[in-house]
Amino acid sequence: MLLDEYIERNFPNLPICPPLFYNWKIGIRFELGDPKEENDSKYIERVYKRALQLFNSINDKNDEIYLVSYDDRLIKRRFNNKYKTKFFTSYLQDKNDKYRIQIQEFPFQNPEEDEDNEWCTLRYTMKCKSKDIKIVSLLKAYFNTNMARIYFVNLNKGTIFHIYDDRGCDLIASKIESIKNIYLTYNDWILDYDREKIDKVFKDK
Repeated sequence: MLLDEYIERNFPNLPICPPLFYNWKIGIRFELGDPKEENDSKYIERVYKRALQLFNSINDKNDEIYLVSYDDRLIKRRFNNKYKTKFFTSYLQDKNDKYRIQIQEFPFQNPEEDEDNEWCTLRYTMKCKSKDIKIVSLLKAYFNTNMARIYFVNLNKGTIFHIYDDRGCDLIASKIESIKNIYLTYNDWILDYDREKIDKVFKDK
Protein backbone atom coordinates (compact mmCIF):
# COMPACT_ATOMS: atom_id res chain seq x y z
CA MET A 1 0.00 0.00 0.00
CA LEU A 2 1.33 3.44 -0.89
CA LEU A 3 2.00 5.92 1.90
CA ASP A 4 -0.66 8.45 0.90
CA GLU A 5 -3.26 5.70 0.56
CA TYR A 6 -2.37 4.31 3.97
CA ILE A 7 -2.52 7.74 5.64
CA GLU A 8 -5.86 8.58 4.07
CA ARG A 9 -7.34 5.26 5.16
CA ASN A 10 -6.00 5.30 8.73
CA PHE A 11 -5.42 9.00 9.46
CA PRO A 12 -7.88 10.82 7.16
CA ASN A 13 -7.13 14.48 6.52
CA LEU A 14 -4.04 14.40 8.72
CA PRO A 15 -1.14 16.54 7.45
CA ILE A 16 2.18 14.83 8.17
CA CYS A 17 3.78 17.84 9.76
CA PRO A 18 4.32 19.25 13.24
CA PRO A 19 2.61 19.21 15.61
CA LEU A 20 1.22 15.72 15.11
CA PHE A 21 -0.09 15.54 18.66
CA TYR A 22 -2.34 18.57 18.24
CA ASN A 23 -3.51 17.52 14.78
CA TRP A 24 -4.91 14.12 15.77
CA LYS A 25 -7.33 12.92 18.45
CA ILE A 26 -5.38 9.89 19.72
CA GLY A 27 -1.84 10.64 20.79
CA ILE A 28 0.82 11.08 23.43
CA ARG A 29 3.44 13.80 23.76
CA PHE A 30 6.56 12.67 25.63
CA GLU A 31 9.34 14.71 27.20
CA LEU A 32 12.84 13.67 26.16
CA GLY A 33 15.22 16.29 27.52
CA ASP A 34 15.12 17.43 31.14
CA PRO A 35 14.72 21.25 31.12
CA LYS A 36 16.24 21.41 34.61
CA GLU A 37 19.41 19.54 33.64
CA GLU A 38 22.39 21.92 33.26
CA ASN A 39 24.97 19.28 32.35
CA ASP A 40 24.91 18.93 28.55
CA SER A 41 26.22 15.36 28.47
CA LYS A 42 23.64 14.16 31.01
CA TYR A 43 20.93 16.03 29.15
CA ILE A 44 21.65 14.43 25.78
CA GLU A 45 22.22 11.01 27.38
CA ARG A 46 18.64 11.04 28.65
CA VAL A 47 17.38 12.22 25.27
CA TYR A 48 19.10 9.32 23.47
CA LYS A 49 17.91 6.77 26.03
CA ARG A 50 14.29 7.83 25.95
CA ALA A 51 14.07 8.23 22.18
CA LEU A 52 15.61 4.81 21.55
CA GLN A 53 13.50 3.07 24.20
CA LEU A 54 10.29 4.57 22.84
CA PHE A 55 11.17 3.65 19.26
CA ASN A 56 11.92 0.04 20.20
CA SER A 57 8.78 -0.22 22.33
CA ILE A 58 6.58 1.06 19.50
CA ASN A 59 8.20 -0.77 16.60
CA ASP A 60 8.91 -4.50 16.67
CA LYS A 61 11.86 -5.59 14.53
CA ASN A 62 9.71 -7.17 11.82
CA ASP A 63 7.08 -4.45 11.69
CA GLU A 64 6.66 -2.87 8.28
CA ILE A 65 7.20 0.84 8.46
CA TYR A 66 7.50 3.82 6.21
CA LEU A 67 10.52 5.95 6.96
CA VAL A 68 9.40 9.43 5.94
CA SER A 69 11.35 12.66 5.86
CA TYR A 70 10.62 16.17 4.66
CA ASP A 71 13.37 18.52 3.63
CA ASP A 72 13.11 22.11 2.43
CA ARG A 73 15.30 22.88 -0.59
CA LEU A 74 15.91 25.74 -2.95
CA ILE A 75 14.01 24.90 -6.14
CA LYS A 76 17.09 25.41 -8.29
CA ARG A 77 18.97 22.80 -6.23
CA ARG A 78 16.25 20.21 -5.79
CA PHE A 79 17.67 17.83 -8.41
CA ASN A 80 21.03 17.44 -6.75
CA ASN A 81 21.59 13.74 -7.45
CA LYS A 82 24.55 13.50 -5.10
CA TYR A 83 22.33 14.64 -2.26
CA LYS A 84 19.62 12.18 -3.22
CA THR A 85 21.85 9.11 -3.27
CA LYS A 86 23.47 9.95 0.07
CA PHE A 87 20.22 10.62 1.87
CA PHE A 88 19.67 8.06 4.65
CA THR A 89 22.33 5.70 3.26
CA SER A 90 24.42 5.81 6.44
CA TYR A 91 21.41 4.73 8.49
CA LEU A 92 20.38 1.64 6.51
CA GLN A 93 21.62 -1.85 7.33
CA ASP A 94 21.85 -2.58 3.60
CA LYS A 95 23.16 0.39 1.64
CA ASN A 96 21.47 -0.94 -1.52
CA ASP A 97 18.15 -0.07 0.09
CA LYS A 98 18.83 3.53 -0.89
CA TYR A 99 17.54 2.65 -4.37
CA ARG A 100 14.12 2.00 -2.83
CA ILE A 101 13.81 5.58 -1.57
CA GLN A 102 11.04 7.50 -3.32
CA ILE A 103 11.34 11.28 -3.68
CA GLN A 104 8.42 13.60 -4.33
CA GLU A 105 8.28 17.37 -4.62
CA PHE A 106 5.62 19.47 -2.89
CA PRO A 107 4.97 23.19 -2.53
CA PHE A 108 6.99 24.78 0.25
CA GLN A 109 5.35 23.96 3.58
CA ASN A 110 5.96 27.45 4.97
CA PRO A 111 4.86 29.73 2.13
CA GLU A 112 4.70 32.77 4.40
CA GLU A 113 8.48 32.52 4.71
CA ASP A 114 9.03 32.32 0.94
CA GLU A 115 7.77 35.53 -0.64
CA ASP A 116 9.89 35.00 -3.76
CA ASN A 117 8.77 31.39 -4.33
CA GLU A 118 12.34 30.08 -4.29
CA TRP A 119 11.77 27.02 -2.09
CA CYS A 120 10.08 23.65 -2.32
CA THR A 121 9.62 20.73 0.07
CA LEU A 122 10.92 17.29 -0.85
CA ARG A 123 9.46 14.16 0.71
CA TYR A 124 11.61 11.05 1.01
CA THR A 125 9.86 7.77 1.73
CA MET A 126 11.08 4.21 2.04
CA LYS A 127 9.07 1.15 2.99
CA CYS A 128 11.12 -1.27 5.05
CA LYS A 129 11.17 -3.23 8.29
CA SER A 130 12.16 -1.67 11.56
CA LYS A 131 15.24 -3.89 11.73
CA ASP A 132 16.49 -2.48 8.40
CA ILE A 133 17.28 0.86 10.06
CA LYS A 134 20.37 1.64 12.11
CA ILE A 135 18.20 3.44 14.61
CA VAL A 136 21.00 4.31 17.07
CA SER A 137 23.05 5.99 14.35
CA LEU A 138 19.99 7.71 12.93
CA LEU A 139 18.94 9.14 16.30
CA LYS A 140 22.44 10.38 17.10
CA ALA A 141 22.69 12.07 13.72
CA TYR A 142 19.24 13.58 14.17
CA PHE A 143 20.14 15.18 17.49
CA ASN A 144 23.63 16.29 16.48
CA THR A 145 23.09 17.63 12.97
CA ASN A 146 20.61 19.74 11.10
CA MET A 147 18.80 16.69 9.75
CA ALA A 148 15.46 16.90 8.00
CA ARG A 149 12.18 16.13 9.77
CA ILE A 150 11.67 12.37 10.22
CA TYR A 151 8.53 10.31 10.80
CA PHE A 152 8.18 6.57 11.42
CA VAL A 153 4.83 5.26 10.12
CA ASN A 154 4.16 1.75 11.43
CA LEU A 155 1.83 -0.14 9.09
CA ASN A 156 1.29 -3.04 11.49
CA LYS A 157 0.49 -0.98 14.57
CA GLY A 158 -1.22 1.99 12.95
CA THR A 159 1.08 4.52 14.58
CA ILE A 160 3.18 7.52 13.61
CA PHE A 161 6.21 8.43 15.73
CA HIS A 162 7.86 11.82 15.35
CA ILE A 163 10.72 13.31 17.36
CA TYR A 164 10.34 17.04 16.90
CA ASP A 165 13.62 17.93 18.68
CA ASP A 166 15.59 17.06 21.80
CA ARG A 167 12.80 18.38 23.99
CA GLY A 168 10.22 15.78 23.06
CA CYS A 169 8.34 13.57 20.63
CA ASP A 170 4.83 12.76 19.46
CA LEU A 171 3.18 9.37 19.09
CA ILE A 172 -0.24 9.13 17.46
CA ALA A 173 -2.36 6.12 16.57
CA SER A 174 -5.42 5.19 14.53
CA LYS A 175 -6.77 3.23 17.53
CA ILE A 176 -6.39 3.80 21.26
CA GLU A 177 -5.61 0.11 21.84
CA SER A 178 -2.48 0.40 19.68
CA ILE A 179 -0.69 2.67 22.15
CA LYS A 180 -2.53 2.10 25.44
CA ASN A 181 0.35 -0.03 26.74
CA ILE A 182 2.86 2.67 25.76
CA TYR A 183 0.76 5.19 27.68
CA LEU A 184 0.81 2.99 30.78
CA THR A 185 4.46 1.93 30.58
CA TYR A 186 5.95 5.37 29.97
CA ASN A 187 3.40 7.44 31.84
CA ASP A 188 6.10 9.21 33.83
CA TRP A 189 7.61 10.50 30.58
CA ILE A 190 4.45 12.27 29.41
CA LEU A 191 4.84 16.02 29.02
CA ASP A 192 3.02 17.52 32.00
CA TYR A 193 1.75 20.45 29.94
CA ASP A 194 -0.44 18.06 27.90
CA ARG A 195 -1.03 15.39 30.54
CA GLU A 196 -4.65 16.32 31.28
CA LYS A 197 -5.62 16.11 27.62
CA ILE A 198 -3.79 12.79 27.19
CA ASP A 199 -5.26 11.24 30.33
CA LYS A 200 -8.79 12.01 29.14
CA VAL A 201 -8.20 9.97 25.98
CA PHE A 202 -6.88 6.86 27.69
CA LYS A 203 -8.53 6.73 31.10
CA ASP A 204 -11.99 6.49 29.61
CA LYS A 205 -11.02 3.34 27.71
